[in-house]
Amino acid sequence: MSNVHSAPVNMSESEIRRLRRQLEIEITWLQRQMEEMSGSSSDVDISLRQTYKEMLFCRRALLGRIPR
Repeated sequence: MSNVHSAPVNMSESEIRRLRRQLEIEITWLQRQMEEMSGSSSDVDISLRQTYKEMLFCRRALLGRIPR
């Protein structure tokens, strides 16, 4: 039984570039959002910060798996 998550996906070079660029944009946006929250300590901000961290981790992991 093959692992669906590791199966290669046939994407054109332009689609790969577009996906990489979109991930880079999202990573930058998430980093800025976290920087703006840097002094906050409310429960909502702590939860939101953790969510942003997880989103950043996932996007960076995906970006690292996409061919250059």
